[in-house]
Amino acid sequence: MAKPKGAGAFLESFRGLPRAAWLLIGAGGFVWVLIGLSSVSLSIYLKRAGNDELFIGFVLSLAGLIAVLLVIPFGLLADRFGRKRMMMIGAIANVASGVVLTVPLFVPGLSARPALFLVFSVVAGIAEAAFFSTWGALLADSAPAARRTAVFGLSFFFSQLAGGVGNVLGSFADYTFTTGIASLEVAYGTVFGIATAVAALPFLMLRAARVHEERAAAGAPAFRLPQKSRGVIAKFLVSNLLIGFGAGIVIPLFTLWFFLRFGLGETFTGPLLGVSAVVNAFAFLFAPAIADRYGFVRTIVSVSAAATVLLVFIPIVPNLFIVGILYVLRNALMNMTWPVSSAFLMNTVDASERAAASAVTGAAFRLPFAVSTTIGGALLGVDLSLPFFVTGVFYAVGTAAFWAFFRNFQPAGAKATAPT
Repeated sequence: MAKPKGAGAFLESFRGLPRAAWLLIGAGGFVWVLIGLSSVSLSIYLKRAGNDELFIGFVLSLAGLIAVLLVIPFGLLADRFGRKRMMMIGAIANVASGVVLTVPLFVPGLSARPALFLVFSVVAGIAEAAFFSTWGALLADSAPAARRTAVFGLSFFFSQLAGGVGNVLGSFADYTFTTGIASLEVAYGTVFGIATAVAALPFLMLRAARVHEERAAAGAPAFRLPQKSRGVIAKFLVSNLLIGFGAGIVIPLFTLWFFLRFGLGETFTGPLLGVSAVVNAFAFLFAPAIADRYGFVRTIVSVSAAATVLLVFIPIVPNLFIVGILYVLRNALMNMTWPVSSAFLMNTVDASERAAASAVTGAAFRLPFAVSTTIGGALLGVDLSLPFFVTGVFYAVGTAAFWAFFRNFQPAGAKATAPT
């Protein structure tokens, strides 16, 4: 039978995915509603509740620090004792973090206690580490190698949209409070309550998903780092460290850069980020068809290179409209590589070490990302264009390293879609 082309090939990549894959895609999506809401509204609520910027920054940083510290040991434990079990622990912790935020808002005298926000950060960090240390590995277990890029593309698509829903919920809290419809506690308590209720869905979906997991051998040390795949993981580590460090210099500071360069606040950047999220979501859907045609490594390298070029042009272009277009296109191209690289990693490492590999390479990106943001802020103080150029250098070196390591590498199931 002739292989479908164009739209037919695009649809073919998603047709007939296993039921377990769809359940995991849904679980990975719905968990982002609470995350999306917290990323937009938590800092604003804390400020409106009378907390200073130092405390707010500490609350936000603590969750990330806990996640980075726990993601690797949780990934190793998941390979030994069960990935689905670890993800369910993460789903429960995610609901618990929402409860810690929501319930005190309706209890007089309890809502503004700083200790509660610190508890939230710790629980949210545990949730992130447990859920996402195993998410990629379990998702890979749910589908054959030839369908994994499609599965990852759909999962990133729904996660992006769900995070956008959480962002929109935050605007309702702001509107009902600023217009006097509700008090501060009721306005934010309502939206956090809605997001917490939605956060229960991933747990139910995980329970219903039947996935055959490739586990480490019985009797294997629980905390032993991957042995069979250490060469491949080391190469991913180098690339992720470079790209993660470069990304942290400019990506978290984009909204601040728009304010400093053009004097534009959330009225402009909010809709821009919303448009970018929608474009990103659909870019994830097209990633499998592109990877199927051009191959994993060539797709990752070429798309990353194009995104790097657009990034470097952003501070040079004086026209705001063109800058906005470059921003959206750069985000779509760079984010398109995530489902492709995730599928490539899961197809490349040993099946019994997938969770550990996902955790280690994820931490290799996130840790330098967090550290380099402070450097990016300092560079902005020197010159508004400098962070973009420095990030471009790190992106280029990281992409070149990936090409050098994997240009002749052919993983199992190299096609992104199933043969017809």
